[in-house]
Amino acid sequence: MKKTTKIIVIVIVTLLILLVIDTIQAKVFNNGIVIKITEEYNGGTLTKLDKGVLVDTYFCSNGAKKTIFKWENYTCPSSETAEENNSNKQNEIKWEEITEDGINEELLLQNINVDILNQIGSELQTLVDEAYAEERANPEIIVTEGWARILEYDRFKRVVDIGVPAMKPLYLIIYKSSNRGVYEYLCAYALYQISGYDFFWSTTDEFMEKFNEQILKEKQN
Repeated sequence: MKKTTKIIVIVIVTLLILLVIDTIQAKVFNNGIVIKITEEYNGGTLTKLDKGVLVDTYFCSNGAKKTIFKWENYTCPSSETAEENNSNKQNEIKWEEITEDGINEELLLQNINVDILNQIGSELQTLVDEAYAEERANPEIIVTEGWARILEYDRFKRVVDIGVPAMKPLYLIIYKSSNRGVYEYLCAYALYQISGYDFFWSTTDEFMEKFNEQILKEKQN
């Protein structure tokens, strides 16, 4: 192979790797994409759209930000809809366990539905085990589909579909766990989706900190 051809191949492979990394970080952490074309909008619920190769990031007028694959559909909610959703969530569950002085662990344990806790633990731990087995059998899937693929799997969706009753069990799992791996991250992401909150986070610890801040803020209002 000629030197020029080798250089071209190296450049192409490097660009592909950067594209995959950019896509994964944007999708998993709901970040903006780096390789993009930006379109600005005036009026309506959408203020800006970052168009990437595989994903797009929507910036909504109500402050929400959402990164989705190009083959998915998304419409920015109106400010009224977002406020109504958050209000409904707030009315559905009370977080007496989260206080300015810390977490009332005894009260949290009292308010846990054990059956739902076991269901969540079984679904998500099995999901993690299946994902690792899938990657061992087909290592290329990490590059072609990325880690975020498991957020679209049925086991994860079944946990999210439990809705509000799953929130405190999910919180307890994260709170009591001494690890911060994929399992705990899945619990955090499920809790984030069910809560309807909109804040940036990248690690499980950061999620817990901001989730607690959000709860305490709502209590003051």
